[in-house]
Amino acid sequence: MAGRGSILLMALALGACAGRATPADMPRLSPDAPPIVKTGAAAAAPVAVVELFTSEGCSSCPPADRLLSAITDEARQDGRRIFPLSFHVDYWNKLGWRDPFSDAAYSSRQNDYVRALGIDGAYTPQMIVNGRAEFIGSDATTARARIADALAMPVEAEIRLNATLDTAAKTVTVRYEVTGARPGEALNLALTERDLNVEVARGENGGRKLHHDNVVRAFATIRIGEDGHGTAMLPAGALEQPGKSAVVAYVQNPETMRITGGGMTGLAK
Repeated sequence: MAGRGSILLMALALGACAGRATPADMPRLSPDAPPIVKTGAAAAAPVAVVELFTSEGCSSCPPADRLLSAITDEARQDGRRIFPLSFHVDYWNKLGWRDPFSDAAYSSRQNDYVRALGIDGAYTPQMIVNGRAEFIGSDATTARARIADALAMPVEAEIRLNATLDTAAKTVTVRYEVTGARPGEALNLALTERDLNVEVARGENGGRKLHHDNVVRAFATIRIGEDGHGTAMLPAGALEQPGKSAVVAYVQNPETMRITGGGMTGLAK
């Protein structure tokens, strides 16, 4: 089923409009701010950004959700630089159940991949690794093979990242430094939350309790300035368990959708 949702991504860049920042507009890091941490043990170490497009309204999606959870757990245990993301699309909402994590912006993002990868249309569950390889999201064999391929390839961009949660303002402030990005590439910031459970009352999964990990709760795409430094803000009011949340950042070509670097950090308070 193809979706055609289209809304602006939720983003605020401090000192500049998201997606339109210029080098002069990009804020400098304060010397008094908490230190930025490197997102990987080695500079420009290989990464695998695994994007799952899913929906609680789709009866074929729970196996893909379980696979993403397994990939998440394995990455946490063995330390591989795998960054799973669960994007809940909204085009299933009209069929009896409104997915509480869905957003039209994520349906629009999936359609960007439809265009870039030259496929017939959007569907769920769909998994995409590093913006290059797409396949049915519940196909564990293909998923692990494509992740292994991604981790065998060098990346171009390195990201240093720090994220601070303001519980009173219900926002997350992200400070970043990007090196090695090509002109025109963008930085994606995804605020994720794991270990979420929902009792689905209606629709194709009616009567089932669904478990989700690394659900994208807020997302922003920011143009990278020439100096690579910047600060952005993500809304965090939807978070149920801040202690199980993180920010994933990844550099992507907006035309080809290929991902050239990534990293992740937890939330400081």
